[in-house]
Amino acid sequence: MAVRTKNPAAVALGRKGGKKGGPARAARLTPEQRSESARNAVQARWTKAKKVNATDTSDKALLTLLKRIKATNNPTEIRSLTNQLERVIFHKQFRESGS
Repeated sequence: MAVRTKNPAAVALGRKGGKKGGPARAARLTPEQRSESARNAVQARWTKAKKVNATDTSDKALLTLLKRIKATNNPTEIRSLTNQLERVIFHKQFRESGS
């Protein structure tokens, strides 16, 4: 697999635009619009970060984890979800054994 290198001039130009774009957009927005934008960003982060609780041993929790594993191609996320799945199954078996 060949390593792709980025064009330094293009990187500098993109960074220059990015450094200007955010503050310019914020200055153009009303306080209500900035607040709404921030609220949407927070909601997106929390939705993305939401994970199944390891103590939730319901069949719904298992199915949710399996669907998320099937839907992703990111190896890091697959590893994390697989670990969560193992914990859910362990807790489910532990609770059902009566111990």
